[in-house]
Amino acid sequence: MEVALVGILGYLVWSEWTSQQKGGNVMSRKRVCDYHVAGSVFEDLSTALARGVRLIELHVYADEQGYPVVAKHPMNDGYDYALDNDSFESCCVTLVNEAFPSAHPLILSIVSHTENAVTMNRVAEHLRTTLRKHLVPETQGIATALLDRFVDRVLIVSGGNFVGTELEPLVNLSWSGSDLRRLTYSQAIHPRDQQDLVAYNRDHITMVAPDAAFGKSAVNPETVRAYGCQWNLFGEQTGFVEKPAGLQ
Repeated sequence: MEVALVGILGYLVWSEWTSQQKGGNVMSRKRVCDYHVAGSVFEDLSTALARGVRLIELHVYADEQGYPVVAKHPMNDGYDYALDNDSFESCCVTLVNEAFPSAHPLILSIVSHTENAVTMNRVAEHLRTTLRKHLVPETQGIATALLDRFVDRVLIVSGGNFVGTELEPLVNLSWSGSDLRRLTYSQAIHPRDQQDLVAYNRDHITMVAPDAAFGKSAVNPETVRAYGCQWNLFGEQTGFVEKPAGLQ
């Protein structure tokens, strides 16, 4: 029943977009920051993509040879390795084979847990090799650009350890910059200034990650969406869903 419902919702989102095509002209959808999208972290990639997830987060570590690997489970801070992992290269192959074509962009969030620049250079190499035709050239104003500019493309977001590596020119949005914030679930539902968070999210993007202390059953995606937070690494919705007009 749930699978059927997800399929119906996905169809309705796609149908709404295609119904705007008249006389050969396509009416553009709104800005990237005007849409909510639920994400996936520490989940089998094929499973997540099959249910329509368009926000994927990968937690990257270095193996003993310095090759990038993706943890299958949350790790404690302070570790730069993950024993239970998939290779970053295999994750890229899965993405290129199963995430496209699509009416939506794919948002790929890369969280680096290593200071090894060689590892991050290899991350960049795998991205260029496998996802080359889907990469978006370095550009400004992603948050306020029209969503349709990035159909069938991958938007790479990251923060911190990519600076000074070959990954840097591939990152489209950084939560170390001004257009993207990364908050934990508790930070998002208890902001210092609720009005400030809502105002920020009108022209910028907030990514919300579940707290380590919270299970997925403890989070309520409706709470963070009420503040306009767009990219939530939990929830059941698929694709890009337009925010209420009052939050735009």
